Amino acid sequence: MSDERMLVDLTPLKGWRGFLYHAAVHIAAGLWRVLFFWKLTGVENIPRQGPLIVISNHPSYLDPPTLVGMMIYFAQRDLSIMAWDKLFRVPLVSFWVKAYKAFPVDRANPGRGPYQTLLRILQQGGAAGIFPEGSRTHGQLMGEWKPGALRAAFATKSTILPVTMVTTGEFWPRHAWRPRFFRRQEIVVHKPLTYEQYMADKPPEMHEKQWQDEMEKRVRAIINEPIVRRMQDSERRKLELIEKRLPVKPVPGAAQARRNRLKEAMARLAG
Repeated sequence: MSDERMLVDLTPLKGWRGFLYHAAVHIAAGLWRVLFFWKLTGVENIPRQGPLIVISNHPSYLDPPTLVGMMIYFAQRDLSIMAWDKLFRVPLVSFWVKAYKAFPVDRANPGRGPYQTLLRILQQGGAAGIFPEGSRTHGQLMGEWKPGALRAAFATKSTILPVTMVTTGEFWPRHAWRPRFFRRQEIVVHKPLTYEQYMADKPPEMHEKQWQDEMEKRVRAIINEPIVRRMQDSERRKLELIEKRLPVKPVPGAAQARRNRLKEAMARLAG
């Protein structure tokens, strides 16, 4: 793949291209509200400028367009995401993937091109989104990351924005061929971590590569936290429902205590 094909034009679209670009986002947002009952928390946390790397779990096929649409609709900011290189060869599809600042990756032989493109985007003050698991999430919680997921953030001193797809995996699980419509898609946008913030905690004696590994664990824990909380709430509701259905067991001695109180009341009345 030539180096020219890896370049991403971050210039905002104008004219009829810009109209189609914005119209498609607003139409998609309307459909998301109807079909998936969109519930987004923390969209005010999205930085409006500066190099930004958005990191999310990846439970379903909906995640890339959801992230891109969320960034444009709520923050008026483009988000570049890696896309299958063959999409750039399809005439109509190529217009849309380029319009939304995607960049190609050869899945069979990715090489260093995608990483170099990611660096260029961040160095120009752009925003890029990555799914560091490398494929869709297995299970409910975000799994292990591919090595070096935060390397570009450290190299360009970019802000890190963790995002959690809380319920997407419930209405479009990995084994299903289509989503289950009319279920709530809950998304949490966490507070951003600036380069100064995540480097301030670095122990002086720790190598930067080790600190990257530690930060990967911390960011993964941030992303997983809303999912863990939802799982705990679900288990608590199940236990409460089971307890309600169980027959009420009499408290030992309660009947005798009632009889004693009745006898005392009768004695007072007779006296």
